[in-house]
Amino acid sequence: MFDKKFLPLLICFVVAHLSLTWAQETSYPSRAIRMVVPFEPGGSSDITARIVAQELTSTLGQSVIIDNIGGAGGSRGTETVARANADGYTLLWANVAPIAINVHLYKNLSYDPVKNFIPITLATVFPNVLVVQPGMKNETFESLLKKANNQFKTLTYGSAGNGSSTHLSSVWLNALVGAEWLHIPYKGGGPALLAVQTGQVDMYFSAVPSAIPFIKTGRVFALATTGKTRDPLLPDVPTVTESGYPQFEVLNWNGLLAPAHTNSAIIELLYRNTVKALNAPSVREKMAAQGALISPMSPAEFKTFIEKESVKWDKMVKLTKPNVD
Repeated sequence: MFDKKFLPLLICFVVAHLSLTWAQETSYPSRAIRMVVPFEPGGSSDITARIVAQELTSTLGQSVIIDNIGGAGGSRGTETVARANADGYTLLWANVAPIAINVHLYKNLSYDPVKNFIPITLATVFPNVLVVQPGMKNETFESLLKKANNQFKTLTYGSAGNGSSTHLSSVWLNALVGAEWLHIPYKGGGPALLAVQTGQVDMYFSAVPSAIPFIKTGRVFALATTGKTRDPLLPDVPTVTESGYPQFEVLNWNGLLAPAHTNSAIIELLYRNTVKALNAPSVREKMAAQGALISPMSPAEFKTFIEKESVKWDKMVKLTKPNVD
């Protein structure tokens, strides 16, 4: 039975806790916020993060500064946030690879995507697009696949890093068509896309937001997209699905995570303001121009989404057995 003599102490504890929560919510943020993008500049994660960060700076009243930390398929930057102070001043612009894929690829991953983070909201979803270098501008997806087992065994493909969705898109396609294309990983989508433009690699499954400007200017050429339906910005580009592989669908995504144990009041404040930023007309216009679908979720919904993505990619990794050495 509860001893009433402890009641004053209990009341003081509750009041102190509520006061701390209130203080954290009302004073936060009091300085600039660091948003880590776990890839090099120029890729889809970087592009979408900068659009959101600019608007969040207005809604939060403090600067949101992008910090690109590339390497290891997004794991290096993700680990940085996992080890950061849980004070709301270091956040992760999360991506499907380091959050839902890498845990199934690497036995000694330096962070736990579930235990080390608190979901805030999903932000954007978009397909990938297979682009080829200028010397292959007359190629079509069908002609490429017909040559997969012949002279095109020596084709090279880039990726945003081992284990990225851009990597596994190619591994899956290789498995479906019996190709033996050579994988050349980079530290992010930007460097990989540049490698295609300059002919250092033959092809790359780029995220649509990254590739659109270069497709429009003819610096790379689009052969197929990875969604179930054609991308509105690339209506003349067929999907891999409609080209005879109905099981093939790869979607890229970004969302916002905070280190584990971040105060719930801060998470709620960040959730409300991020959704507000995502719904701003200017942000919607910029994202639409990039081919990114804005898809905000509550923290609980985003948690469930990540769990489902992890299950999906676990099956894919077991099916394709990609080499990530």
